[in-house]
Amino acid sequence: MKKTSRIERRTLVRCLALTGMIVAAGVWSSAQAQAKPPQRPTDAKLIAAGKADATLTVYTASSATALKADAEAFEKAYGIKVSYTQMTSGPMAARVDQEIKAGRINADLIVSADTTTLYRWVAGGYIGKLPDVPFPDRTEFVAPIQSIYQSLFYNTAGVAKADIPKTWNDLLKPKFTGKIVIGSPRIGTAYATQYYALLKDPNYGEAFFQKLALQKPRIVATPALVAQLTASGEALVAFNGIPYDAANIVTANPGAPIAYTYLDPITTARTYVAISAKAQKPNAAKLFAAWLMSVEGQTVHNGENRASSLLGNLPGTLAAPDPARVRADYTVNKTTIEYQAIINMFDRTFK
Repeated sequence: MKKTSRIERRTLVRCLALTGMIVAAGVWSSAQAQAKPPQRPTDAKLIAAGKADATLTVYTASSATALKADAEAFEKAYGIKVSYTQMTSGPMAARVDQEIKAGRINADLIVSADTTTLYRWVAGGYIGKLPDVPFPDRTEFVAPIQSIYQSLFYNTAGVAKADIPKTWNDLLKPKFTGKIVIGSPRIGTAYATQYYALLKDPNYGEAFFQKLALQKPRIVATPALVAQLTASGEALVAFNGIPYDAANIVTANPGAPIAYTYLDPITTARTYVAISAKAQKPNAAKLFAAWLMSVEGQTVHNGENRASSLLGNLPGTLAAPDPARVRADYTVNKTTIEYQAIINMFDRTFK
């Protein structure tokens, strides 16, 4: 019988621990999950208590644009001022862990894509229960307020309609040699989920990346640059494409030659809301979480083509791909476990 290495044992323990955290988080019943949230929070007692708190502090991994829109709409609705600090999930986890050691999370509410860390905080008792609002795929402690589906960008001036890739293998065609841009997996674990999916998919695997390297792609360090180089024509195709980056370019420059398409396997990265168990403004935090899960909150947070909502194609939100095409089994949690292996593969393949 093959002996298990120390690294493999650590990975197994981590997987089992995460499973326990998810169970502990308390997934809502099927009936609760299928109920529709209100247009806007209706709990009069919570609204009054939230207004009495008057202010609210948020740590967020969502875009600053989204939180600015949230803060303005929430203050207009309830008179509660929202201050926020925007940072990616990794730095946020490090900051919150330091605050936990000091005795309390300074933010009242957290918005993060790092479910592994969120569930660790849940298991440690650092995250409080969310308000009783029906919402898809939520638990007692976390709720997915945003979905970002990872896509392929293409330059509409340089790629004829007939040449738009329909599979990832289409990127290996000679017409794309020297005209491909790839975002580095070092951008983050959620961003790297598409690469995890391609590595695990039997139609692709590491052999696909080895062939892709022969196409002489350019590797860049930010999602925004992936979009910018596509729109400028330096790249004919590029990925991972975060759809709102293309939408932002078109909004600023109508007619910019950039569009996106979803290729199987389609992956998604979700952003979740959670409340600090020791929030200084607990009622304002609960009201803000309830509002983010409402139809109005979802429309504001994901509007202006920022992302897709689990409530469907709400006005101004990005249209989601057919759910049947989305690989829910290729998760950020699994990517996190194999994140270093993905980076190592990129380093030896794209030298």
